[in-house]
Amino acid sequence: RRASLLTEKRGRRAATAGASANEAVVAAVRTGEAFLALADRRLRAPGLSAGARQVLAVLDGEGGSLSPTVIADRLIITTASMTSLLDTLQRRGLVQRTPDVTDRRRVVVTITAEGSRVIRRLLPEMMALQDEVTAALSPADRAELVRLLSTLRAGIAAAAESADRN
Repeated sequence: RRASLLTEKRGRRAATAGASANEAVVAAVRTGEAFLALADRRLRAPGLSAGARQVLAVLDGEGGSLSPTVIADRLIITTASMTSLLDTLQRRGLVQRTPDVTDRRRVVVTITAEGSRVIRRLLPEMMALQDEVTAALSPADRAELVRLLSTLRAGIAAAAESADRN
């Protein structure tokens, strides 16, 4: 009887731990999705998806050229998705793809003057939206949230690395 009670307690603990992990991941994902949906509604950039805005922001922030792989890594998207985003942005004249001068087999992406104008118009709106949705958090709460989400991202990276090895 004692052994079955211990097993039952361990089972409940495992279920509780699993639910807690599930709740944490689901909350993080839903929060991100909710913010992106709000940003899509509030930001005035006709025809620019959230991904396209993020590509422009990364390139504008870099102040130079980046490879599509580096951009995809920063946005945590696949290279196939990146190619599609870059095709759209290039058709609209917002980015330019050119051969890498150090390795002509590679391509680098540069934001155009028009792309910079678009993202610089959107960035103040995005920052205001970020301030609005985090207004209830103190600076210490924001720092703690960033720390916790960074820890979660590190756990995701470790799990992905483990999956890649198997």
